[in-house]
Amino acid sequence: MLTLFYQNISLTIVNFYTIVFQSVKQNQKVGFESIIKNCLLLIVNCSLLIGCTGSSEAFIDKAKEQLQKGNAKEAVQYLNQAIDKDPTNARAFNMRGAANFEVKDYANALLDYEQAIKIDPKDYKPYFNRASVRMEKSDWEGALIDCTKAAEIQPDSAGIYVKRGISYAALLRIPEAINDFNKALKLNPKEINALYNRGNIYFQTKDFENAEKDFLSAVRTDSRFAKAFYGLGIVQQQMGKTDEACMSMKNANRLGYNDAKIALDSFCK
Repeated sequence: MLTLFYQNISLTIVNFYTIVFQSVKQNQKVGFESIIKNCLLLIVNCSLLIGCTGSSEAFIDKAKEQLQKGNAKEAVQYLNQAIDKDPTNARAFNMRGAANFEVKDYANALLDYEQAIKIDPKDYKPYFNRASVRMEKSDWEGALIDCTKAAEIQPDSAGIYVKRGISYAALLRIPEAINDFNKALKLNPKEINALYNRGNIYFQTKDFENAEKDFLSAVRTDSRFAKAFYGLGIVQQQMGKTDEACMSMKNANRLGYNDAKIALDSFCK
C-alpha cells in the first residue's frame, strides 16, 4: 500500500539591521551644558545599540541559523528570548512553533501557531504550519480548514494546495484532492509532492496509466526520490511491465527504500 507524503514548509528569512552611531570626540572643547547634553546622547545611543544587538529580531536570526543546522532545540532557546524581548512578534511565535514541531512537541507547536495567528491573522504561514500539526494528529478536517484559510490569504502557493490535497484524500474526497494537486502543478510543474500524491491516488483508483506518468515525472524531477521509484515499480508490475518494474525497484532499493528489497525478492528473481 502506498502512503501519502508531504514535506514541511521552509522558514522565511528575517533581516536584522544594526544601529551605528558616532561618539563625542574627546578633544572637543565645549561648555558644561554641552558636555552634559553629549553625555546623555551617548548614553541613549549606547542603549539603542545594546537593545538592537539583543533585540527580538536578532534572536530570530540566531534561531534561524540553528534551524538551518538542524538544531531545533537550540533554536527554541533563542526564540524564547526573542519572545521575551517582544511578546507581539508573530514571526517569533511562528518560528518557535516550527522548531517545536521539529522536535515533535506538537502541543507547544500548536500553542505557538495559535498565538502567531492571534497577533497577525493576515499571515498565511501559521495557518499552513498549524495544518501540519493537525495532520500529525489525523485531524484532517482541522487541517483542511487551516489550508483553506492559508489559500485564501496566499492563493499562489503550490505547497498549500499539496497539503490541502492530502487532507482531501485522507477524507476520501478524491475529486477535490486531484483538483488541488492539479492547482499545485499549475503553479509549479515540478512540485514532486503533488506528482507523487496524485500518482498515489491514480494507483489507488486503478488508473495505472496516469499513475505511471506521475511517478515517472516525479523521479525525473528528483532522481533521488526513492518512494516515487517504489510507487513506479508497483504500478509497472501491475501493468505487466516486469523489466521496467524491476529496474524501478532496484533504483528504490539503491536509494535506501526498505520495501523495495522485499518487492525485488518477490517478483524480480
